[in-house]
Amino acid sequence: MRIVERVAGHYEAQEVEFGRVYTWNPECVVAECECGKRATFKRSDVVEGFVTACECGMDHTSRIQEELVSDPLDEEDKIVHPWRYWHTSRETGLPF
Repeated sequence: MRIVERVAGHYEAQEVEFGRVYTWNPECVVAECECGKRATFKRSDVVEGFVTACECGMDHTSRIQEELVSDPLDEEDKIVHPWRYWHTSRETGLPF
């Protein structure tokens, strides 16, 4: 199984009568099995192990999870949101 497409989490705006409504769409991946079947999975389902096997009987959950763990989007998140990854150290003088 291979990852064919990744779609980052994003908001979609929809025009309604009195303004806009924003809907969150979580990150998802499109995976293609060796048999040619494609399936779309939300990242949360893959991480939590709720992915079902392909119709041909092959279960590639662990392979998809490995690819998502080495996600380049995580590196981008570290650049955009550095405060999420900051940890105190003895040199800062701040209590642990």
